[in-house]
Amino acid sequence: IFVLWDTFSVALPLLFIGVAECIVVAWFYDLEKFSEDIEYMTGSQPHMYWKLCWKFISPTLITVILVASLIKQILNPAEYSAYQGCDPLNPTGVKEWTRDVPFSWWAQIVGATMVMLPVVPMPILAAWHLVKKLFFDNDPNVEDICVA
Repeated sequence: IFVLWDTFSVALPLLFIGVAECIVVAWFYDLEKFSEDIEYMTGSQPHMYWKLCWKFISPTLITVILVASLIKQILNPAEYSAYQGCDPLNPTGVKEWTRDVPFSWWAQIVGATMVMLPVVPMPILAAWHLVKKLFFDNDPNVEDICVA
């Protein structure tokens, strides 16, 4: 079970959360407002390099890595190393003590669930917040919708 956890639970959710964080801070919260917050805390605004990274470079590169990881995961199902032991007919042993075995179908489903658990609440809460602002507030404002 630890191999299943290690294989599925870290990379894809962190990449998705990372790209979502870059997009939310740079595009929805507004990069200039974020820069002003940094200036308020540190006394100087971030350099243009950091602003370009936060708004364009990082989200693009993280998205490329995320898509490549998803394609790799789909095309090459995850495997674990299984101990194959020694061969009683060959007392000198076998060349390799382990072999790679693909996870069973139910383990793949458990792995996909582990990937989705930390990720699914983000779009659900974003949609709920947007619907709440658009339909249930008295005077929705575009600025209020984009900034929580």
